[in-house]
Amino acid sequence: MANFTYRAYDQRGKLIEGDIEAVSREAVLTSLHGKGSFPLEVAEAVKRQRLRWWERDVFGGSAMPAARLTLFTRELSTLVRADLPVDEALRIIAVQPMLPGQVRRAANEVHDAVRGGASLAQSLANRGSEFPEYYWRLIQAGETSGSLGDTLEDLATFLDRAGETRAKLLSALVYPAVLFAAACAAVTIVMTVLLPTIVPLFKDQGAKPPAALQFLMDVQDFTSAHWPELLAGLGGVAVIAAAALRNAGIRDSLDRALLRLPVVGRLLTARETARFARTFATLSRNGVPIVDTLRLTATVMRNRAFKHAVTEAGDSVTSGDRLGEPLLRSGIFPEMALRLISVGEQTGQLDTMLMHVAVVFETSLQRQTSQLLTLLTPVLTLLIGGTIGGLILAVMNAILSVNDLASP
Repeated sequence: MANFTYRAYDQRGKLIEGDIEAVSREAVLTSLHGKGSFPLEVAEAVKRQRLRWWERDVFGGSAMPAARLTLFTRELSTLVRADLPVDEALRIIAVQPMLPGQVRRAANEVHDAVRGGASLAQSLANRGSEFPEYYWRLIQAGETSGSLGDTLEDLATFLDRAGETRAKLLSALVYPAVLFAAACAAVTIVMTVLLPTIVPLFKDQGAKPPAALQFLMDVQDFTSAHWPELLAGLGGVAVIAAAALRNAGIRDSLDRALLRLPVVGRLLTARETARFARTFATLSRNGVPIVDTLRLTATVMRNRAFKHAVTEAGDSVTSGDRLGEPLLRSGIFPEMALRLISVGEQTGQLDTMLMHVAVVFETSLQRQTSQLLTLLTPVLTLLIGGTIGGLILAVMNAILSVNDLASP
């Protein structure tokens, strides 16, 4: 026996809904016909599954991680574009065992809300911060315009591109991170294993250790004697830094200062420009009004200087200005992006030009990041090699000094 949900019209033409237990869908239809009802929809009820302990988000927040959000969107887009009803598409996602537990649980609960009469956008919005506002606003526009499948495809593509950029950056950082970890391990071994072995030899001979070895000994002694104070000091610095970053004025000043840095500033500018252009183009070409588009685009900007610039652009557009004018006044958007936006406004192809801006700056960001990391790897190798080499040289010098002391 299985549980089924149904929607049907009774003999008076009233829409009724309910649950029924039966051996098959055909048995449900037979039962409803026997009662004089006219079935409209019959589907097997989605069982609420208790997540196993390894599927639970122990350290996660309420927002769905970007990778899972992309997976959910791509699955939903594929099914909806295959002409499946939204509730049926959600039901299929909810019962796929290969998907993460959070994705299946969200699909299950959204499915229930949709079956209860809510729209897909409203069902997502009611889940709080699990789905970003721009996400369900875009779906709302797709539902209103009757192009939900195309909207979901655009949204999935948007999330895929963002994920690709993030994955490439993380992949490029793997080697420097491994190199740094290896250096830390080597320094730890020298400080905790080699030094305690060599220092007593000098004490036994009544001789003074070499200057380099003495410096390392002083550092080790100070760290061993004052590690609680050092940890407390680092914790205090972290707390102060976190409190400072929560201050809007300090955060604004810091974000603007980062944009002025020689290399980091170019990378941040390219990243924020690409994010602005792709988000705006995706929202706008799916029917979201331009004022709402700018407001929602501002919410996805990471740098507060860009966030303020986009917010002020929304106010200016509301007053009748063109989009390019307030962005030019902000002084932080690249000239090439502004020129393409201006051309797009003049030709009535703003969405197309913004998508072109997104591709150009995403490509530029990946190229600059790759070049920076290509340069960073040998620099880190030299610095770390020099540090470890200096430590080993100091130890070897100390060992030779011990041999000199031992010789008659």
